[in-house]
Amino acid sequence: MFGKTQKKNPSSDSNIWKKRSIFFDLPYWSDLDVRHCIDVMHVEKNVCDSLIGTLLNIKGKTKDDLKCGEDLVDMGIRDQLHPISKGQ
Repeated sequence: MFGKTQKKNPSSDSNIWKKRSIFFDLPYWSDLDVRHCIDVMHVEKNVCDSLIGTLLNIKGKTKDDLKCGEDLVDMGIRDQLHPISKGQ
């Protein structure tokens, strides 16, 4: 329940948090040693760098290479993006 209701005893051990973060829904969240160190600003920067690097095809910044294609094969997703090996 949100908003102020009645004043509570400050010494009580009630939960002070009002909302649950969406990060708790991530599958790897329980494995993180320091969960509070995820900084939204840096996450946004890294996502933006990845997108711009891929869209502008900046050398060393693009995420579209053989290793990424092999990762898709390992995960078993997006068959149309799997690398095609040339038989010799």
